[in-house]
Amino acid sequence: MIHAHMSNMKKRRHDVHPLSMLIITFTYIFVVASFHTYAFIELVPLSLYPITMIVFYRLSIRHIKRVLLASLPFITVIGASQLFFIHEHVSFFHWRIEAGWLSFATLLVKNTLAVLAATVLFLTTPIEQLAGALLSLRIPRLLVIQLLLTYRYIFLFLEEAKRLRQAYMLRAPNHRAIQLSVWGSLVGHLLLRTFERAERVYEAMTLRGFSIQRMHIKIKRWTTKERIYTYVTVILFIVYRLVVI
Repeated sequence: MIHAHMSNMKKRRHDVHPLSMLIITFTYIFVVASFHTYAFIELVPLSLYPITMIVFYRLSIRHIKRVLLASLPFITVIGASQLFFIHEHVSFFHWRIEAGWLSFATLLVKNTLAVLAATVLFLTTPIEQLAGALLSLRIPRLLVIQLLLTYRYIFLFLEEAKRLRQAYMLRAPNHRAIQLSVWGSLVGHLLLRTFERAERVYEAMTLRGFSIQRMHIKIKRWTTKERIYTYVTVILFIVYRLVVI
């Protein structure tokens, strides 16, 4: 699904250098995370970056919405604690509201912006090019290869999870969802199946001559034009953060 979307996108747009995308994304997430607990209004202008990238690359809104919804329960549980521990009131425009609610809303905005930026990065840049960008930043080669293999394993995990869910629903057609009483055994069975399949895939790779030492990761040349684009974008983020204190 992701690879098909990326291949269609490449036919329409010129790729931004993976190192530029990586540096810009990490700088953006760092700037977003650096704002204080009640900086709800200050974070709104930063939404221009992911929105611009989504429009420019014509990314799938449906896929991005799924990623955001998947991250929402985790950040909601974390943010809900603010409602119980923060009881003072703060000024928000002309209203006096509870600081816990403002902190909760700010946390949701931070999460949304960070997830959007990361999703744009992975939808616009193939993982192999990201690996090359990490190597150009002097990240240890073994760590980069481990990242690549883990990325492949995630797809195996999701595929096995889908098959396991389909098998459960076929055997229990009257259940609208997987019952809590069987979650433990299903998760354990899922891990065993994915480990076994990952081992079979790795054995097939080694039989075809795969070796970590000889694995080639292409590093694209970083042109002067791409450097300037990266530096200007990063400086804009940093200047905005320094101005809005």
